[in-house]
Amino acid sequence: MSSFNEVEVLLSNREYPAIEMKPEHKLEAKTILLNYGVKEDSGFFKIYTKYLLGSTSYRSGVDEIVDPLPTRSFIPRVKFAHEVWGVPKNYILFSTGEGEGGYFYNTEDDSVWNFQMGQIQQLADGTLPHWDSFYEFMEWYLTDENDA
Repeated sequence: MSSFNEVEVLLSNREYPAIEMKPEHKLEAKTILLNYGVKEDSGFFKIYTKYLLGSTSYRSGVDEIVDPLPTRSFIPRVKFAHEVWGVPKNYILFSTGEGEGGYFYNTEDDSVWNFQMGQIQQLADGTLPHWDSFYEFMEWYLTDENDA
């Protein structure tokens, strides 16, 4: 099973390692995530309130993830997915959303879903490709195919 510590090791070993947030930014990130229903004991909350992930190097050929800060990058994407794509409120788009899809975090169970436009029913049915936890997703995201 994936864990916070395993993800931290991967984050520190990247060509461009994750940057730790300043204390004042941690509080702002916590407020944003709590407003979107992210649970404080979730992997998503723990990682996203400690690190800025947007500048971290990641698996080639996948969508880039974005940070809650600056809010001009994060909040409009989340709102767009809910209002335009019709994605349920418990799913948070945390990638760029380019290419009419992206990675969605499920606030109810800490899972991550790989969604594309037109797959609302599959998302609702739970039949889309997904990771059972945010930590599992991060391990995949931070590991190149030839390293796995």
